[in-house]
Amino acid sequence: MSLFWDILYLLKKTPWDTGITPPEIVAMIDSGRVTIGRALDLGCGTGTNAIYLAQHGFDVTGIDVSRQAIALARRKARSAQPAVRFVRGDVTRMNRWAAAHSIDFAYDIGCFHNLPIAARQRYASALLEVTRPGAIYMVYGFDASFTRRGVSAAEVAAHFAEGFLVQTIQRGGDRNGQPSAWYTLQRASRPVEM
Repeated sequence: MSLFWDILYLLKKTPWDTGITPPEIVAMIDSGRVTIGRALDLGCGTGTNAIYLAQHGFDVTGIDVSRQAIALARRKARSAQPAVRFVRGDVTRMNRWAAAHSIDFAYDIGCFHNLPIAARQRYASALLEVTRPGAIYMVYGFDASFTRRGVSAAEVAAHFAEGFLVQTIQRGGDRNGQPSAWYTLQRASRPVEM
């Protein structure tokens, strides 16, 4: 699967990689709701958002399956201060790069909605393992009712039900009008009762 993404980055067929941190992430950081600490950028691409967070005081690890994306991210980050750690790997195994209950903020801009169902559950379990109680998790995805590569609000709630509470859903669309949403979840202090 990584070859597919490598080819897209090599051919510069990456419309999602705008080089601009989304206003939803900026607003979250500016709001003060997120503890400045350790952060994970899941599906980090070329690292724009990870670098932005590092410049705002976070200790950031960016994970992506694409060798090409990670190489571009590392190149871009050379001039960034402080440094960002970029690793090539499987986001469903994020616990390889983050200690248990060490993450204060995690976000995913279009990675989760591309994962197969079984991988989504592994991802959710790994996220639960690495986040601290009270941590904020933001995920952006296309609306599943309009595309096969998408996710619904019910799916987000179900996949993360064990330890996260959905705080907000902000519906909108991408630059091409594709229906999408930002989901903001907060890690519960104890398991969520169903």
